[in-house]
Amino acid sequence: MTVEHQHRTPVRVTLLLAEPAAVVTDTDATDAAKLFKALADPLRIRLVSLIRHSPGGEACFCDLAEEFDMPQPTLSHHLRVLVSAGILTRERRGTWSWYSLVPEPLESLQKLLQAGGPLVDRLAPVDNAGRENRC
Repeated sequence: MTVEHQHRTPVRVTLLLAEPAAVVTDTDATDAAKLFKALADPLRIRLVSLIRHSPGGEACFCDLAEEFDMPQPTLSHHLRVLVSAGILTRERRGTWSWYSLVPEPLESLQKLLQAGGPLVDRLAPVDNAGRENRC
């Protein structure tokens, strides 16, 4: 090694590992975490499914209470969590509350989790034998 090469100052190099559009922003990450937390209970996932598939896309608390063997305050708590997260809306009609699904929050999670989205790799190509090509 010559004398010239011994006195070079190292230069820091930053490699961009992802396209800027594919990286989740702080705001999007916070919003997604709030939604995931609200859905992180099997009963709440069932509630969302029942409400989504109810006639007219809405369900009365009284109908939901018949589906679950639990005290009303417990069911109310789970519904309140979903409403607070923005996944459901609640409308009072007389003495009963009616719940309906808000599609946008779940669509935002779908965009994060779809193949090629910021959290999931694109589908790996498959060779003629049906094996994934990883490299």
